[in-house]
Amino acid sequence: MNNHENGLPARWDIETDVLVVGFGFAGGVAAVAAADSGAQVTIVEKMPNPGGISILAGGGIATAVDEDKAFEYLQHTNAGRTPDDVLRALARGMTEMKDFVKDLVKETPFELEEQRNGGTYPFPGGEGLDGFKIAPMEGYQGFEWAKGLRGGARLFKVLLDNVEVRRNISVRLATPARRLIRDPDHGIVGLVAEQQGREVAIKARQGVILACGGFENNDEMKRNYFEAMPVYTLFTGNTGDGITMAQDVGASMWHMWHFHGSYGFKYPEFPLAFRHCFRGPRKDDWVMPWIAVDKYGRRFMNEYPPAVQDTGHRALEFYDADKQEFPRIPAYLVFDEKGRKLGPVGQPTVHDENVSYDWSEDNLAEVERGWIRKAGDLEGIAGMIPVDPAILAATVEEWNRVCAGGGVDRYHRLPGTRLSIDTPPFYLMEVWPIVSNTQGGPVHDAEQHVMDVRNAPIQRLFSAGECGSSFGHLYLEAGNITECFVTGRIAGRNAAGLEPWGS
Repeated sequence: MNNHENGLPARWDIETDVLVVGFGFAGGVAAVAAADSGAQVTIVEKMPNPGGISILAGGGIATAVDEDKAFEYLQHTNAGRTPDDVLRALARGMTEMKDFVKDLVKETPFELEEQRNGGTYPFPGGEGLDGFKIAPMEGYQGFEWAKGLRGGARLFKVLLDNVEVRRNISVRLATPARRLIRDPDHGIVGLVAEQQGREVAIKARQGVILACGGFENNDEMKRNYFEAMPVYTLFTGNTGDGITMAQDVGASMWHMWHFHGSYGFKYPEFPLAFRHCFRGPRKDDWVMPWIAVDKYGRRFMNEYPPAVQDTGHRALEFYDADKQEFPRIPAYLVFDEKGRKLGPVGQPTVHDENVSYDWSEDNLAEVERGWIRKAGDLEGIAGMIPVDPAILAATVEEWNRVCAGGGVDRYHRLPGTRLSIDTPPFYLMEVWPIVSNTQGGPVHDAEQHVMDVRNAPIQRLFSAGECGSSFGHLYLEAGNITECFVTGRIAGRNAAGLEPWGS
């Protein structure tokens, strides 16, 4: 592909009005919004199948019944790390979400299901939040390339039908974006992508939207931006491509330290990490059969904090400067025989048609594999870490007293989630920090323009979803899906509203 001196290619291989990079929730919604605004839209996706990390989500969408209350709540959860106008746009979009998704569901076999949300944390404004999801449908099994949680798969199926069937938007899979093309007069006018081993130049007459996720599977970025090491991932696709491309054209970055994750399992013979499971009818009595201990056999955390799949990893990140080590990486889960029988400890969530694992209902297959280690007594468990048996025994004894008495736990774990550890044999599992998705990326304004290092918008460049998330401190459960939908709509409409360049 030959270039002119001004950086534009000698010819364009593909032309479109709005070019969307990435086909998860954010990219799909951005494409729908741009198409509904009258633009010709093309989506490029690096993976061989669509869905990204979105398809692995639980599928809940947080909404707002009161914009002002939602805004107040978002202010508290972001702790001054995100501008008010950006949070206000998110809050406003949350009030519009149910009607928007109802329209997407039309002409599909799916229905909405109410899911009272409220705020994850007891901050002012939380009472103004609500939520819903796509209801389970008998016979629907999801996608063959995505395994695990099905709520996200149902929601993505609705979006996929709206993109490919109802609007016939062009989708080019296995087409990774490589670099943005910038014109000095018109801004970002397209990008170079790769198809079947060759570079192609794609012209975007109106705008480019980066909706290609974060950097969960980029080890160098994780080393640079996360304190904890190592942090394992659930998804192979997101390698920070949008972040790198935005940096290359001068974008500023924010929230790079913040990731949505927990603690989970990683084994050398399996390429991806596993989430841990939890179960129960209500959040305050989802029984969790284990406690977590550090390398010295001492408990150090609430194993089930208010948002275990968001902040569950944070207690593991502690670095002991005196000992020059992360004493909680890895940490260890300890539980007993009745805990083993409760149900699967691990929860595979995989977006890869070549990778699959079904965790056993009773965990015995994982015991046989050596993923879960077993001993007849706690002294045997202590020898596996290894720690002083007396310290581990004292840790478990204190835990059992808390369980028996129902009193206040020093780490504030809720009574309904507790289970004593007193029935042999006993079990041990190694756990690591796990990233579900990163929140950092290019700074954007309330209109989803990507901002440069001087806080000026980069002409014709937008972002949506996880590629520069608004969440800069704490997460609103179901908030990343909501953000994908809200910011995707804003970016799609604004890109489609620009005057075409060079016409």
